Amino acid sequence: MASIEKQKLSFYEQNGFVRFEHALSQELLQRLRELSVRLEASAKQELADGAVRNQYYLSNESGEPRLFRYNDLFFDDPELVLELLASPTMLAICESMVGLGCVPMQLDLVYKYPHPHPHIAWHHGAPHPRNYPYLNVGVYLDDADLDDGCLRYIPDSQHKILDIYTLSSEHGWQIPGVVQQPAKAGDILVQDMMILHSSEPKRSEGVRRTIYIELRPVEGIAESGKQSVQWAELRKQWMAHVIKRADPKDVPADWLAFYGEPQYELATLVNLIKEKWEPPIPAVWSHRDVEHPDYPTPADLR
Repeated sequence: MASIEKQKLSFYEQNGFVRFEHALSQELLQRLRELSVRLEASAKQELADGAVRNQYYLSNESGEPRLFRYNDLFFDDPELVLELLASPTMLAICESMVGLGCVPMQLDLVYKYPHPHPHIAWHHGAPHPRNYPYLNVGVYLDDADLDDGCLRYIPDSQHKILDIYTLSSEHGWQIPGVVQQPAKAGDILVQDMMILHSSEPKRSEGVRRTIYIELRPVEGIAESGKQSVQWAELRKQWMAHVIKRADPKDVPADWLAFYGEPQYELATLVNLIKEKWEPPIPAVWSHRDVEHPDYPTPADLR
């Protein structure tokens, strides 16, 4: 079983985020990149055909349509999704940072193109009672360099919802205590779902693609009561397929009994999850538009 260093866990507990370097094999990284290219080409073709679906979002700020977000990758390439979730580092994160009962809730892909395509303003992820872990796991398909729209965090800000409007109105991108967290292609960046974070406009050419995976134990899903018991059970079935796909040495012994054998074939499970779709818990943003000379668009990019 792949293990997580104690100092990584300690850093996460103190700050609410942590990076795992070189977490993906080059072969898996390349296949995920190829999937991202196929999905963007498909979305653009559907736009041209006038048949855009609500599974993805296109931005047109520069006059050229660019994919901003593509949700529910499990619907498009479930085999590759299982391989990603069954990789040693992902299973180690599930075991050490979430624990028995961990399930994948969402698995989406975010594309970040240079300004004027979208930045990510300050926000908290899904609010919840905080009695169980709730992670947002970023799998980087491209580099996210310092001062180029990489993630910004306010360490240890995950415990309650802050006044985002006041903080961003007074400080813009430079809220006191802010840190930038760069990442390289193949890294995994784990953050507490509720940590206050943002991402400035990208300045360099090209696209940055990040797969975001929400992980939470089924007990936490039940506690929040935002999704149904059936919805949670289907995610447990998804995890059962992940375990079956994984190298046995990477699977904790007690997980086999908890998750059991998958009750549905993979194609059937994909269709059930699609048919029984329920919305994720929404993030928390500023309740008003912020007016600041350097935020959200930096002055030199206006």
